[in-house]
Amino acid sequence: MPTHSSNMSDFPDSKLFHNHTIDHTDLPVTTDGSFEAFKILNDPLDHNYTQTEDHMQYRSLHDTIQDGKFPYTKMNSRTISENTSNNSIQPTNIEKSYNQVKSTMSKKQTLTNFDEYPPTPVSSFSQREKISGAKLSFHHISYEVKIQKTLCSKPVIKTILDDVSGILRPGMNALMGPTGSGKSSLLDVLAGRKDPRFLSGKVLIDGRPQPKNFKCISGYVVQDDIVMGTLTVRENLSFSAALRMTMHCTTEERNQKVNDIIDELGLNAVADSKVGTELVRGVSGGERKRTSIGMELITEPPVLFLDEPTTGLDAYMAGQVVKTLKALAKRGRTIIFSIHQPKYSIYKLFDTLTLIYRGQIIYHGLAKKEPIRYFGRLGYVCENHNNPPDFFMDVIHGECLRQHGNTSDVQIMDHHDTQERMHLVGQQLIQDWQTSEMAQHVLEEVSSIANRLEKYENGSKKSKDNAVDISFAASYIRQINKVCWRSILNLLRDPLASVIQTIVYLFFALSMGIVYFQMNDSLESGIQNRTGLFYFCTLQVIFVNLATIELFIKERVLFIHESSSGYYQVSVYFFSKILCDIIPTKVLPILFFMPICYWMAGLQKTFGAFMFFELLLCLTTLAAAAIALFISASVTVFGLANAIISIIYVFMMVFSGFLINLKSMAVWLSWLRYFSIFRYSMGGLLIMEMTTLRFCPMDKSNTTINRQCQNGTTYLEDQEIPYMTGWDLWSNVVGLVVIMIAFYILCYVRLRLLNKYK
Repeated sequence: MPTHSSNMSDFPDSKLFHNHTIDHTDLPVTTDGSFEAFKILNDPLDHNYTQTEDHMQYRSLHDTIQDGKFPYTKMNSRTISENTSNNSIQPTNIEKSYNQVKSTMSKKQTLTNFDEYPPTPVSSFSQREKISGAKLSFHHISYEVKIQKTLCSKPVIKTILDDVSGILRPGMNALMGPTGSGKSSLLDVLAGRKDPRFLSGKVLIDGRPQPKNFKCISGYVVQDDIVMGTLTVRENLSFSAALRMTMHCTTEERNQKVNDIIDELGLNAVADSKVGTELVRGVSGGERKRTSIGMELITEPPVLFLDEPTTGLDAYMAGQVVKTLKALAKRGRTIIFSIHQPKYSIYKLFDTLTLIYRGQIIYHGLAKKEPIRYFGRLGYVCENHNNPPDFFMDVIHGECLRQHGNTSDVQIMDHHDTQERMHLVGQQLIQDWQTSEMAQHVLEEVSSIANRLEKYENGSKKSKDNAVDISFAASYIRQINKVCWRSILNLLRDPLASVIQTIVYLFFALSMGIVYFQMNDSLESGIQNRTGLFYFCTLQVIFVNLATIELFIKERVLFIHESSSGYYQVSVYFFSKILCDIIPTKVLPILFFMPICYWMAGLQKTFGAFMFFELLLCLTTLAAAAIALFISASVTVFGLANAIISIIYVFMMVFSGFLINLKSMAVWLSWLRYFSIFRYSMGGLLIMEMTTLRFCPMDKSNTTINRQCQNGTTYLEDQEIPYMTGWDLWSNVVGLVVIMIAFYILCYVRLRLLNKYK
């Protein structure tokens, strides 16, 4: 067995080990005499112990031997000699990276301490350098939520995580457990994506508090892939690179980074293929998942979180995704993921395993054979050729009987109620873990990390009031540019949004032009036809916004993920929706197709009247869109949102005064007319058209001989529409603008207040 020597003075925060010589033959063994517990350190493929000059390759080994103890087994340190002549504390890897990049950061990106990580510097992306993964420790984490079953019932506190502690190092760290056990909640807590108001305990990164911008510098892949389906794989990755890499990076460097990730994830064959939507066929599920992973790898995160990355994939695709993660882990990343019940070929790729039941840990340590040995010591035997994850789930569900069980174990197995049997077995497993030697070693190491942090904080002169201002990697203009670029591509490649709505507007304009072709000024039909045409035009530009209701609902998860991960600011997303979704699909069709209807119907033949017609319809649709966007930002269910906006539009239509006489309406309801966009639109159109027209009888027959011609203003007076002054005309424009601005502001505020936590 070869002997490896390393200068342990390179280790950060190390006062114990310098110039150690570690002989593999003297490494500790497990309690059953096995070498397996330390096999990870002997594996030549393992990223934590490769023969390189980078001291970070030995980080895991150093942490393991800290204080002469292996975290899960007793340490035999007879071959470890210590030279304590040099007790100086070297700067951590994060601090070294910080010092390298601090000088290149913009003036807006000020760092006053090491509690925040700077954006990843870029040198040569073509070099496959090892990534310095972070050691993540969680200390006595508890998480509770309030559950209210009915509107009238009192909220009940439910404990999701109950005093869990552990350490996760660079490598493949799996969180497993039954459905509802809390594994995804623990993952979200570690990733900083749970509401801190309901949390207790702390999460440390390399022994330091989680930085405020941790969500921006770490990677998080959600369970349901949320990449833009109308974009290609390369375009999605380029979007992430454009917004998350620093402004100092050139276009060539960004493109090279994208190409490197495509190559690293094996996406070359589908790089220029669309990801796919419900209507457009795209890449496979595994390739889509790898695209989601690639979006997060742009920033070279030290920690990558994944929520059940194999969900919805077949066995082959699931295996390919996990193999990709294993390759990333071998380069030094800390990969933390929740998973339900993988097959053996996936399980054997894990480095560590954390089993969770009802918010508490029942095993936390090395993966592969070590969990089987642990459960074997408890009396649970995994039969040959049995898949270990299946075996673990059988144990938790009470489907396995202890080989040396007592009377209580037999009584537990006799329970006919599966849930009760599972609960009794789970409680026993929790107790067995908490009293185990492995758990005690984990708690000792966790306490050691916490103590070192306390000493550091007590000896530090830094003030808690120091301002930490980490700006977005991209400028505001660049954010607007890239988000609008993506929105326009999505619009052009979505047939429902681009083609169908264009056809609808064209059909409406032609049909209305044909039905109301060259209207005359007869008393019998002139007034009625003009009123009907304006009403249908208003109806069209308002109710077309029913499609707008899905805008935020459909992209809610995407928006929350990207905004909380530092892609762009909330205002950027908000303005991009107006500029690249509302205006192209709602305003431009009015400008292009409504003139067909206007001139075919024979309305006022002055340019001013035509421009006012266009202006009023544009403002009407923008006001209706603002209401729809506000509802979309406030409601998460499409059916409910659609019902709410339909009711609002109908009430505005009723209280416009054209379907019911306002004089006959109850006084306490008549004020609602001032909130009706129908009334402002119809009022402005009728004033512009009617004030200069005179309507006369069609012929001189006996039935109309005594009738006289009538001015259009008479009809306006009957409808209680003021028309005498210029303000009477433009007040309708002001009314629409006020409603539009008010609801756009409410929409923006609602987006800002969206709960960014899971």
